[in-house]
Amino acid sequence: MNLENYKKISSSLDKNIKLVAVSKGQPIEKIHEIYQLGQRDFGENYLQELIAKKQHLPKDIVWHFMGNIQTNKVKEICINSDYIHSVSREKVLQKLTNINVKNMPKILLQLKLGDETSKSGFLPEEISRISYDKPLVKQLNIVGLMGISQNTADQSKIRKQFSQISKLFNELSKENQAFKFLSLGMSQDYNIALDCGSNMIRLGSIVFGERK
Repeated sequence: MNLENYKKISSSLDKNIKLVAVSKGQPIEKIHEIYQLGQRDFGENYLQELIAKKQHLPKDIVWHFMGNIQTNKVKEICINSDYIHSVSREKVLQKLTNINVKNMPKILLQLKLGDETSKSGFLPEEISRISYDKPLVKQLNIVGLMGISQNTADQSKIRKQFSQISKLFNELSKENQAFKFLSLGMSQDYNIALDCGSNMIRLGSIVFGERK
């Protein structure tokens, strides 16, 4: 646990930047420590872990789902999340249009960055098509984009990819005011993401320490 890192980073951020503490694999006690410092946004990758933690933590926590989405779990993920960062394929989008939940979470569309075959996400032209469908954007509560950089130590490559998604986000947000959030940057590259215009960073190991 690195509370000093958390304090330093959170105090340095502009008010319009949202820090999401990625708590997957972390015990309740660690989450509560950061909660006591004022952190309210937490991110999880697995539905069952999210549900279990919600039962033992304060009700005012804002939960961000960031993991792979199975289509048969879409409704349950929606019921238990305030934000979903990882809507990355058409099947999930279609499933979202067909479910009925009391409060639809805020949805971010994942853009495919780089050419790694393991990375999922929409292509830029697919995201543009979705964004121009304003009734769909309103129905699904789509509020922005999410990206994960290529797994590389080459910072120039990361910066190029982040600039790509930032440019697309700026274009879309001019056309559709619903696009408010650019979720970009993790523990190893959040400073580059902030330079490129991210207003939502997802930090795990740098604040919680490495998972055991």
